[in-house]
Amino acid sequence: MQSLVSALQINKRQRTRRYRSVPVVFAAQSNFLKVVQTVWKVGRDGIEAGTNLVPDSVPRSIARVSVTVVALALSLFVLKSLLSTVFFVLAMMGLVYFTFIALNKDEGPKGGGGTTSTPKEEGMEDSLEEARRIMEKYK
Repeated sequence: MQSLVSALQINKRQRTRRYRSVPVVFAAQSNFLKVVQTVWKVGRDGIEAGTNLVPDSVPRSIARVSVTVVALALSLFVLKSLLSTVFFVLAMMGLVYFTFIALNKDEGPKGGGGTTSTPKEEGMEDSLEEARRIMEKYK
């Protein structure tokens, strides 16, 4: 009897988990649709507010189209400026990085990348000797 009850509880949990994943996906899609709808409403309200600023002597349909064209032109200009600034900054960062690498390639790590080997360069031997002298001094 106990095993039948535990089997039913496990089966119920599996069904619950299976059905929980569906609303999560639906909620994500619903949020995206809400964002699009909100952007559409805000844009429409902005165009309507801009149309109300145009004098009444201009027909409303022409004023609405004109305000829409001006708003689109301004938003595209701002988007283009933002993107060009971002790409310029990324290009300059890349140029500085590759220039730094090109100018400092002689000072980079040498050897097998972490393997233990005996130092063969005079600079390394000099620094090791200096370190030994300092260690002997403080013994």
